[in-house]
Order: sequence, then C-alpha cells, then structure tokens
Amino acid sequence: MSKEKLQELYKSLTAAEPQLTPGQIVEWKPGLQNKRSTGPFVVVEVLDPPRKNSEDNTGSPYFCEPLDVILGSVADDGDFLCFHYDSRRMQLVTK
Repeated sequence: MSKEKLQELYKSLTAAEPQLTPGQIVEWKPGLQNKRSTGPFVVVEVLDPPRKNSEDNTGSPYFCEPLDVILGSVADDGDFLCFHYDSRRMQLVTK
C-alpha cells in the first residue's frame, strides 16, 4: 500500500462527520469496512459514552475499538439485526 493511500484512509477515519442521529441511513466509508456486514444500515441508537470492544487480544483490529453507534440492517433471511459499530467508519448515504 502506498504512503498516499495510507494517509488518505487515515484522513477518512479521522474526518469530522456530521453527528449521526437515529433514523439516518449510513454505509461504510470506502476502505474502512472492518466487519462482514455490508449495509446499508439505519442508525438505531447513538451511544454516549461509547462502549469499548471487550476483545482481549491486543493483536486484534477490534481491541478497544470505540463502539459508539448501534446500526440495524436486514439479514439474508429478512430479519432485522442490530450491531454495535465505530461511527468513524461510516458515512451518510446521499443517493
């Protein structure tokens, strides 16, 4: 990976995004998807303070990840599921 791409992804992760609110539709920012779920998602709840992922393996990408938003999506079987995410990795769907 190039130095420029690495800096671009860092800037995307740390960019100030609008505060998410319940009911908004969001998706992964390009290059920042760290879970299998693909979205789109609906914001169900914004958590303040964020919860820290309890993953105890410091080598895991989820170690102490700040989970500050609960997002809902529809599973392949049609069920509505909710999971905790790091909102820095999300962007509003504008289309």
